[in-house]
Amino acid sequence: MVDLKKAKAYLRIDYEDDDEFINSLITASMIYLKNSCGEFNSNELTDLAQLILIEHWNDNRSLIGSVTEAIKHSVDAIIFQIRYCKDGEENESGKIE
Repeated sequence: MVDLKKAKAYLRIDYEDDDEFINSLITASMIYLKNSCGEFNSNELTDLAQLILIEHWNDNRSLIGSVTEAIKHSVDAIIFQIRYCKDGEENESGKIE
């Protein structure tokens, strides 16, 4: 599960000024994935999707922004895996989910 410490490490942020904002991005990323996938079960894949979203939203704080194709493709591919990978199947990391 992505927490403030993990998100700040991923973003390479070592100050506390944006902690509240980053916490809101963590929550928003969980909601985004739940809405996209129908559920939210924390694992390495959902953590990666959260971190990609958090970084993108942190870097693009303006009201008008663009979703780059790389971000869109990365998140869409992860969401596809989350939606269609069934419980009990082995994932790419070899772990049984």
